[in-house]
Amino acid sequence: MKWSVRKIPAMQISYFGNLGFLLKGSEASVALALPPEKIDSAEIVITSTEDEKIKTAGDQVVFDWPGEYEAKGVSVALIPVGNENPSRIAKIIIDDISVVHLDGVREALTEKEEEKIGNVDVLLVSVGANAALDEKQIKNAIEALEPKILIPMNFAAGEETIFAKNLGLGEVEEEVDLRLKASSLPADRMELHILRPRK
Repeated sequence: MKWSVRKIPAMQISYFGNLGFLLKGSEASVALALPPEKIDSAEIVITSTEDEKIKTAGDQVVFDWPGEYEAKGVSVALIPVGNENPSRIAKIIIDDISVVHLDGVREALTEKEEEKIGNVDVLLVSVGANAALDEKQIKNAIEALEPKILIPMNFAAGEETIFAKNLGLGEVEEEVDLRLKASSLPADRMELHILRPRK
């Protein structure tokens, strides 16, 4: 008898500028803080904290309120954070990879909030002049959450290079998309990946 080995496709992360990402998994795609004209290809839509209600097409599922959800093989947690400036963090588990999107976070995370977030494989974080957190707060969040993969977002041209240097990582080449498998994530180090925004 011949045994067939099921190939697990890599989960793909694409960046669309500002806070927007598209995660393509084996069972569904997730739109993160994308404008309405960019969400057509996603089965699951997670709105930005700044967005109002958006119209969706067909059987798209929209998550825009704190809570824990599951749809189409993807787990989503929208975690409320902040006291003076309330916001929420999206944590998505897709193809056994946990992706945390620090969208709209305006205050340093507390230890309790960090515990709620839990394990982080991929961290999407705003950097540069557009970031609500300052450089020290961003660095503290990265050190506390200990992501395996770090992807900056919402940066102006050149700020991503400064961010890499401040982390002691030197020059990092841009990539169009990032493809990841849970089995091949780095075990003992953090990798910085800079994604070129798609149009």
